[in-house]
Amino acid sequence: MRYVMFSKHLQTMSVRGAGKTIKQLGFDGVELTVRPGGHVLPDNVGEDLPRAVGELREEGLDVPAIVVEIHNRRQEFSEAVCRAAGKVGATVLRTASHRYRGFGSIREQLAEARKDAKDLEAMGKEHGVRLCVHCHSGDFLSGQGALLDAVIGETDPRYVGTSLDVGHLTVEGGKSGWRQSIDLLQDRVGIVAIKSFGWFHEPDAKTGEQVWNAKLVPLSEGNVRWRQAFELLRQVGWDADGKALVSVHSEYQGGSSWKNLEVPELIEQTRHDFAWLKEQAGSAGS
Repeated sequence: MRYVMFSKHLQTMSVRGAGKTIKQLGFDGVELTVRPGGHVLPDNVGEDLPRAVGELREEGLDVPAIVVEIHNRRQEFSEAVCRAAGKVGATVLRTASHRYRGFGSIREQLAEARKDAKDLEAMGKEHGVRLCVHCHSGDFLSGQGALLDAVIGETDPRYVGTSLDVGHLTVEGGKSGWRQSIDLLQDRVGIVAIKSFGWFHEPDAKTGEQVWNAKLVPLSEGNVRWRQAFELLRQVGWDADGKALVSVHSEYQGGSSWKNLEVPELIEQTRHDFAWLKEQAGSAGS
């Protein structure tokens, strides 16, 4: 396995500064944000992405994956981002799925998303990259493996994959749904996203009613059964070549986290998460 860190919550730092921190934490590389508000902005990606990748490589880090916001060829910078990524060897592009726009028209929404998935396939083939749709709980067409398969199932797995977020899959299918999703998407796993959730009973911000909300928590305290997840992935040949990508998402800021950590606290929590994760992954392979 190759361990990388999602750079989103180190965006108060420069690319090089984030790289130094990620290297000190012991990671092999970076999953770099290349999107509006990210470390690299799409409107100058041809120049800025090679520069950022060069800085990270000087720190001893690989950049096998980037995080983008690409749904189809019609978007202004989609071709430029794919082209630049292919040139620097960042061949895994994690992208967000389509949002679920509301009740009553899901079949039409899926049909639209399938058309866009063919665009992803075409761009992936042309530029030598693999666009990986992220599994995301809530109002997205990717919180369940069956829904995501309905969107990307007719594309070539070499060019369209998934960012397998077992945390989000567990939120939507905590008993066995996450397991069935891995089974269904097993040939599509381009990168495994690491996080975990817990359930919190609290008042709804709009109505004041007591509801249960899923929030990010430290890996050792959450509901995701990471050892079992690694076992299942290895059963289907994941990491057979020792090069599978695992990205740690230290998203411990804002209202979706159990605590809103300052950056130094987030870095220390990442250190604990990473050590625990490697133990789980190691025991799963024994």
